[in-house]
Amino acid sequence: MEQPKADMMEEAIRIVDAASENGVSLRLLGGLATRLHCEIVEFCERDYSDIDLVGLSKEKQEIITVFKDLGYTPDERFNALHGHKRLLFEEQVNNRHIDVFLDHFDMDHDWDLSTRLTTEKYTLPLSDLLLMKLQICKINEKDVRDIITMLKDSTLGEEDAAAIINVEYIAEKCSDDWGLYESVLENVKTVVSLLDQYSLESEEKAIVKNRLKELMKRLLNHEKTAKWMLRSAVGTHMKWCESVEEQ
Repeated sequence: MEQPKADMMEEAIRIVDAASENGVSLRLLGGLATRLHCEIVEFCERDYSDIDLVGLSKEKQEIITVFKDLGYTPDERFNALHGHKRLLFEEQVNNRHIDVFLDHFDMDHDWDLSTRLTTEKYTLPLSDLLLMKLQICKINEKDVRDIITMLKDSTLGEEDAAAIINVEYIAEKCSDDWGLYESVLENVKTVVSLLDQYSLESEEKAIVKNRLKELMKRLLNHEKTAKWMLRSAVGTHMKWCESVEEQ
């Protein structure tokens, strides 16, 4: 059996390829997924703490088998408690942990990903990757850098395709969930305010800023659902975002 690779990106690709060869759907999310879409490595490269993936709950047992075959050990206690929505695996060679979400992205906010695993070969669609960063309650520098990377190296559109961020998808998600909308809107404003701190050409900064403004415009103008309107009436008087640190 081939040992897990020391390089985290190579290992992430090895995992997705092995799953695919066994008819199992796994896709990358988080920083490594952003890195795969990055054009200028010097800007987006950073330390990665682990490998995050999403799969399907109906393939749970097949996912466990894939990881065992790749040299990973399931975290039996965690998986027994949370295996309906997440799986953890570890390997001792590189002291590495793998986090696999099942069907849903359930962090600061929650949405269904079960139909989002076929657009890209290795990652979730860019619209989901961007939304995952913009939904964070307490955004940090690496998240801001990932957001800038995606906006800089992709284009805005209304479909899920290579190098395209589907802003209609993001606006639709936010227009049905006031809490998600509030977090995304605040983080868009935060990234705009921090742009000048990053080593970008003036043209690149202008592109990123314009794309953030276009995204904000879409969020503001998209028709809201009745559910959104009801939650909006309560506003910030009730907690709308569950920070991962508090879970």
